[in-house]
Amino acid sequence: MARCATGKRTQEEEGPRGGVPQGVPDAEPPPEGRQPPALASNVGALTLLSRHPNLLIAPVILFCLIVALCSFGIVHATNASYKLEGQQARDAAVSAADGIAMQLSSASRAALSLAAVVKMNPNWSFLESNFQVLAEELFRQSNDEGNLVLKELAFIPFGRVRINYGVPVTRNSTADMFSPQLVNQLGPYRSIKERGLTVNGPIPLTNTEDRAFAARYPVFFPDTDEDESWGHPDNITHPTGCPGPPCYNPKTREKWWGFIGALVNAEPLLAGDNVHLKRLVSDDLSYSLTTSFLAGTNGPGTLVSGGSNPGKVTANVTVNLPGTSWALSVHNPRQEQTLKLRDGLLAMVVVAAFILSVLLLLLLLSAKRASVLLQEQLV
Repeated sequence: MARCATGKRTQEEEGPRGGVPQGVPDAEPPPEGRQPPALASNVGALTLLSRHPNLLIAPVILFCLIVALCSFGIVHATNASYKLEGQQARDAAVSAADGIAMQLSSASRAALSLAAVVKMNPNWSFLESNFQVLAEELFRQSNDEGNLVLKELAFIPFGRVRINYGVPVTRNSTADMFSPQLVNQLGPYRSIKERGLTVNGPIPLTNTEDRAFAARYPVFFPDTDEDESWGHPDNITHPTGCPGPPCYNPKTREKWWGFIGALVNAEPLLAGDNVHLKRLVSDDLSYSLTTSFLAGTNGPGTLVSGGSNPGKVTANVTVNLPGTSWALSVHNPRQEQTLKLRDGLLAMVVVAAFILSVLLLLLLLSAKRASVLLQEQLV
């Protein structure tokens, strides 16, 4: 009886099998309005990032390193390419300028030979009787420098064309360079002031629509009377409108005899038909050839231009000519292409660095979420 009572008492104390012991209160539910802590797997990336901002350090460092190193390499390489293209444009411009100057100077050299004859004997009867032979020989000796070829030789005493010889035909010209219609266009005073061989032009030729570069050499004689005519058949003693300086200096008694003139064919060069200019275009370069004194304008002007962008300048060189100079500017479009390539590569590097940094950040967030979840499961 005692054993039965004891078992009954134990069953009453323990309560029903598998239940809660009698006398132990049930667990209280969570207060209204409060939720249990969320698991790490349910936490958003921004929330996790706000709790662990140190996760941004590695992606930011990676982004900066990629951008800095790649940008340095790209800028260094493109700058070297940019300078190389600029140097190539300058070398091409120098070569073309020297070639054009050599062509024009060679074609104008015949004027110096004729000037030597005049200085030896300025008497007009001697010069007139020997001019044809001299001119033919100088044409025969002149080299065919591309297409800048000698077109005409002339004696121009006191600024008036008296006798000339041309190939293939001789023009019938008696132009007065000091006449009001031509003095500004031809610029004789400027040629006299230079006191040496000068190249002007292009100038329009009388009785034709062609243009030519005019090479002139002024001849002076010292200790000469003011009324000296050197036997000029028209009995002319001075140029039109120039009885005194610079045509005659009464103090030094130096008198200007006139010009030795040589005309060089300008039409091919003005059309871009020149071996040196064609070489620039074949190398994908643009050019512009200008002169500081364009005949007829008393100022600068463009002689010829070619290529896709003649208005742009990569290199600018001087074409040194007797008594004057031209400017040859050359543009290399490959420089612009290099800059565009640089900008495109830099943009691509920034995008690639950003993508890699974002991928690294997602990897770090995933690892951190897994770490937090593991800790919650262990607790």
